[in-house]
Amino acid sequence: MVEEEYFWGVQLDSKTKEIEWNPEKNFPKEEKEDGMPIPRHSLMIKQAILSHEAAEGEMAVIEAEAVGYAQSNIKTLISVLVQGKDHQRSLDLVFHDAPVKLRLIKGSGPVHLVGAHGVAYRYMGEDDSSDDEDGMGEEMDDEDDEEEVDVKPPNKKIKKEETPAKGSPSKRGGKK
Repeated sequence: MVEEEYFWGVQLDSKTKEIEWNPEKNFPKEEKEDGMPIPRHSLMIKQAILSHEAAEGEMAVIEAEAVGYAQSNIKTLISVLVQGKDHQRSLDLVFHDAPVKLRLIKGSGPVHLVGAHGVAYRYMGEDDSSDDEDGMGEEMDDEDDEEEVDVKPPNKKIKKEETPAKGSPSKRGGKK
């Protein structure tokens, strides 16, 4: 699997109140052929910034709409910015499923959303064992081994460290 990240940014304002992030819109999954890379896209929004052009005291409210667990539609506020008070907000949002709609539901902005567009390529016909190249498969195997150790008693007896008798010097920096 090959992963790449690209700078991403968008501006919401009185003319563009809504944008839709949907990188797979023009590349339907049914058209992918054997041997062709299958891209998995993700959107990471790191900051929301209310431009210096916004009127003093203006409030800008940004909403995101996306698909959540079990294909549920999620619509929620992600940032409220006020010019002169709170003009920048750090966000740590990751969207793994397109489409994602971002809306300026109050105010005229401009509001800049900044982040990264991640693309991970997996090739058709790759089996799950190919994850071993990035160490993920090994971690999974180690976790399985740990579970087995917890369930089965160890084959070797573990030698307990003997505690020194009272008053006698220990082997590790005891009384001299």
